[in-house]
Amino acid sequence: MEAPFAVSVRHVSKSYGSTRVLDDVSFDVRHGSCVALLGGNGAGKTTSLKCLLGIVPFEGAVEVEGVPVRSRGKDARRNIGYVPQIPAVGEQDTCVAALSFIAELRRVGRDRVGWALETANLTAQSEMKVGELSGGMRQRLAVAAAILSDPPVLLLDEPASSLDTHSRRDLHEMIARLRGEGRTIVLSTHVLDGLEQLADQVLVLDRGRLAFAGSVGQLSGRVRGNRFVVNLNGNSPSDFMSALLVAGIPAERVKPAALPWEEMLLAASAPDPATQAERS
Repeated sequence: MEAPFAVSVRHVSKSYGSTRVLDDVSFDVRHGSCVALLGGNGAGKTTSLKCLLGIVPFEGAVEVEGVPVRSRGKDARRNIGYVPQIPAVGEQDTCVAALSFIAELRRVGRDRVGWALETANLTAQSEMKVGELSGGMRQRLAVAAAILSDPPVLLLDEPASSLDTHSRRDLHEMIARLRGEGRTIVLSTHVLDGLEQLADQVLVLDRGRLAFAGSVGQLSGRVRGNRFVVNLNGNSPSDFMSALLVAGIPAERVKPAALPWEEMLLAASAPDPATQAERS
């Protein structure tokens, strides 16, 4: 019988000495969904993933595919593929050799290596040394290693933090394909570019507490400011730019809109305006 949720977190707290890193965090992740874990440095994102893996002690309860992490950690981890922020792969190994070694450690058939390379769009680079790969290729190789045993749940820790726009798009496309195949994905990130197309839900941590749970659209809707997006695919975008110039706004001041990261985190920690309006 399938568990109600792929990942279930209940009242999880974690301290390092006197520092409370996670404070009574609870959430659920639906099967086949992609959840983005957001928050500033020190918010508790990486610690949350370590608790899901069961590699650090914590208070509360976590289940992965219905398996309790605290009492059956090894069984729970069989359901998880993990990609750390800095993947540990030998620089001098070829891609195929690195994955073959990992497959042997996990007692996975060698036929999975070719499949993982193809899934990561790295078949053409299979004989390249890891040290020769671009940053984006290395991240995709790390994801390939994580899916070798075909786990239903993937945990990715800041996978796009050091990638350029093109590499980030390739990685996001790979993650979207894996989600489309039915895998559940939890990724911590501070990169919002393209996240609204990738994540079904976002969870925002603020000083160890869950400050927001909802969609990217719901979160961005809580940000109030003077940012406006105008679609210039009409018949006369040049007329619009001319009007801006007349208003004293030169072309160099017109930039592509982006989700305001710091403002979104602040908005997540602030009371919901809609809720306040209902109460008034």
